[in-house]
Amino acid sequence: MRILYAATGDIALDLLSALHSEGLVGAVLTAPDAPGKRGKGLVPPPVKVKAEELGLPVYQPETLRTEARERVRKLGVDTLLSFCYGKIFGPRFLSLFDHTFNVHPSLLPLHRGCSPIYAAIRSLDRETGISLQEIALGVDEGDIFARMTMLLDGTETTGSLEARVRAAAPSLVVPALRDFSPDRRERQEGEPSYTGFIGKEDGRLDFSRSASEIHAVIRACCPWPKAYAMLDGSPLYLTGVWGSAFDPAEPCTEAPGTIVDAVKGRGLRIATGCGYIYVSRVLPPARKEMDALSYLNGNRGILGSVLE
Repeated sequence: MRILYAATGDIALDLLSALHSEGLVGAVLTAPDAPGKRGKGLVPPPVKVKAEELGLPVYQPETLRTEARERVRKLGVDTLLSFCYGKIFGPRFLSLFDHTFNVHPSLLPLHRGCSPIYAAIRSLDRETGISLQEIALGVDEGDIFARMTMLLDGTETTGSLEARVRAAAPSLVVPALRDFSPDRRERQEGEPSYTGFIGKEDGRLDFSRSASEIHAVIRACCPWPKAYAMLDGSPLYLTGVWGSAFDPAEPCTEAPGTIVDAVKGRGLRIATGCGYIYVSRVLPPARKEMDALSYLNGNRGILGSVLE
């Protein structure tokens, strides 16, 4: 088995290193370099940086059409393994390989698509996982070769759960490929759900919702796009939250969105449509992120204000 490893972001780095240690990677397919922030020129994707450190050949096509297929055909690879690559593989590209695999960070058929980690947190799932599947023409519809379950405790952020997936992926994928048999496939069972691209407005909070739902949005939007509400006409980003979304709701009588008070060790206590939520960190307009109590010390007048 000689793998073309198709991946782009940080989440795929540990698996790349593990596969390289096994001598399985023939080349790496990743996204083109992209413009950096504040005019810093083109920035290579993390997978490219790691691949070059490992001495692996890297290919960064803009599309996967004829020129790309001819280039891949000459790389001497027979297996495609994708992990959050970012492009769709067509039938002609897939036909270049004896075997095709995709690492998807959910328990398929739940949360097919491009944002499964965000979706698992936002949906208040009690568990998620990783699936090693065959690449199909439909979005994440391929048969499953191996899977791993991860329990969730209601405190995970998208960033922390991505780190867990990154660290766990090698222990699932490497043994499955080392002892691969096409007879070990399983069809996906159950009702599928789908995820889409995340935008800034996905972080807009609605305090008429329950405390657990708002808790989930704040965590799902960390580190990006960041959850926010409007305070006196300006966005206030809520970047940290205390406790678990699975904790029982406290009785609440104030209007949803009211900043009631502050509790040491927890943060700002805010009323919701069902229960209170404790916000531990905030990002005010044109300022740096800070803990919520420090923000309150400089803005005592916010007590009693309503977040919209």
